[in-house]
Amino acid sequence: MKTESLSRIDAFLVSSTLELFASHGVALREVEYRTEGIDEPFASTIGFTAERILGVLVLTVSRALAEASLPSNLRAARATDEIVADWAGELSNQCLGRLKNRFYAAGVEIALSTPTVFAGKELRHFAHPSPLYRSLYFEGPGSLLVEFQAHYGEDFELGEEGAVQEESPPEGEVLFF
Repeated sequence: MKTESLSRIDAFLVSSTLELFASHGVALREVEYRTEGIDEPFASTIGFTAERILGVLVLTVSRALAEASLPSNLRAARATDEIVADWAGELSNQCLGRLKNRFYAAGVEIALSTPTVFAGKELRHFAHPSPLYRSLYFEGPGSLLVEFQAHYGEDFELGEEGAVQEESPPEGEVLFF
């Protein structure tokens, strides 16, 4: 894969993440990765596939950030673990949905799987070796680790966003799993 494609993927990851949380009233900033764990983590993994690429997106979100981004009708003094877990799954679904739209606009149509959520202390994602691995860290009213891992075909390249003239499918409504 050429460096231009890698740069596009990095830009897609950052913009999709920042826009997702901004749409829920939360401002994030990308920061240097830190080695200490995320406080009260909830991790969600969701797979994707396309003709020449397949992989997984993993979001590990702190309880504080998940609660800050909850829709107003679900906010409580302290949301239950079940609500936070469902929301973590929905955040990964919405983030990958935004990536899907960007990939589509760049000429790659991907399909999404259903997210799976985990909660616990000191969650870590042990990424399998793959040709493409990106890890981004964000902070706001909590912490977020975004990991993107993929295998791709020899000839896979990601075009510039806007390469496809037709509009991508609309983003879906909020779904809880």
